[in-house]
Amino acid sequence: MISSQAIWHFAALAPGWPALGALLIGALALFQNRPREHVVVAIAHLALWLSVGSVCAGTAMWLSQGRQPVDLQLLDIYRSGDYALELRLYFDLASVVVSTVAAVLILATSRFAQRYLHREPGFVRFFVLMLTFAVGVLLLVLGGSYDLLLAGWEIVGWTSVLLVGFFQERQGPVRAALRVLVTYRLCDIGLLVGAVALHGWLHSSAYQDIFEHVAGSHGGATASFVGLCLLFAAMGKSAQIPVGGWLPRAMEGPTASSAVFYGGLSVHMGVYLLIRSAPVLEQAPLARFCVLVIGAVTAVMAALSGQVSADAKSGLAYATISQVGLMFVECALGLPKLALLHLAAHSLLRYYQFLRTPSTLQDALARRRAEGGAGPVPVELTASTETSSFQRFLYRLAIERFAIEAVLDRWVARPLLAVARSLGRREDALVGWLMGHSPVAKEGRHED
Repeated sequence: MISSQAIWHFAALAPGWPALGALLIGALALFQNRPREHVVVAIAHLALWLSVGSVCAGTAMWLSQGRQPVDLQLLDIYRSGDYALELRLYFDLASVVVSTVAAVLILATSRFAQRYLHREPGFVRFFVLMLTFAVGVLLLVLGGSYDLLLAGWEIVGWTSVLLVGFFQERQGPVRAALRVLVTYRLCDIGLLVGAVALHGWLHSSAYQDIFEHVAGSHGGATASFVGLCLLFAAMGKSAQIPVGGWLPRAMEGPTASSAVFYGGLSVHMGVYLLIRSAPVLEQAPLARFCVLVIGAVTAVMAALSGQVSADAKSGLAYATISQVGLMFVECALGLPKLALLHLAAHSLLRYYQFLRTPSTLQDALARRRAEGGAGPVPVELTASTETSSFQRFLYRLAIERFAIEAVLDRWVARPLLAVARSLGRREDALVGWLMGHSPVAKEGRHED
């Protein structure tokens, strides 16, 4: 008879299996110039199947506990005085649902990529990055503290950037990856500062400790500050206004990564952060109001931009941003369970749609032939004279993406770059002056 402790330990290995798989494939790549594809796929599939099994084991144990939150404390990674970085997992409704969806979608992506990327030069690199992403997302979702969430958050971010720039021989993917990197780096400051503020406020970042301290208390300004920091981080990861312009550009990556990252999982991690932080947001009315406004504005603007997108992937990207904005609204209204249901259903739908996008035109032509038609798919045109001036104005705003990126470029990016260049010149001048007055430098010149 297997003990419950052994099952919990097996469940705790959910992020560990893909990490082991990535290390094994990396070791093979060190000893072989190009490992055989079937060996790479076998290792990836085994690791992901074991990860699915661990998630299912944790789900079964959580159900057997009467669906009460389980704080599984495993070991201390680091301890100094009163501070301890603990490896602890947290099983509740949110983590169980999202981890199950994540494990299944990543496994499906592995099977899809086996054929989709066959004989692709970056085949091995894709599977290593995908397994690393699995480590990050499972650690983010199942981790029992904001410290572990931050670690998983960073792993997810870096793998996202590397997969957007997967086709590195072309300039487009590289530029898109840099745009994603800058947005992530900027907004991740919010999560880092929020985690530090939680340590200073409640002397802990563990969910169990935070929820016990926050329940029934009045956080006041501190809770609002933490909530706003977490919102800023969620905006970047979930592509909300005004920093959501990176998501349509992220479609430069392979279809498999676009589906699992920006259709199914990565783009929803900001929503998961808000769901996880619901007790903190309850004590921060200002933060909840900002979540509501940002989500609502994003939902409307992205929906309009998606209607005028010229390609299927960009249209799906803006549709994803719009739905994620609605999830923000649900979190702001104090409906985290509804947001969780929305997240799971939307992840599955968008994942399937992104995988099917390359075949959309063929599907449309096949349906037309089956209906007895021939030739290209007809396009219905509407005369511009039938539209009002307001509709034309709205159309122009939508097709220009409401000029948000132009405003950010002119009033934020360019001034910051100018300041950075000025500081760089001053630093070079200061270093040159110091080197000129350095005894070592003078002695070197004398010897010359």
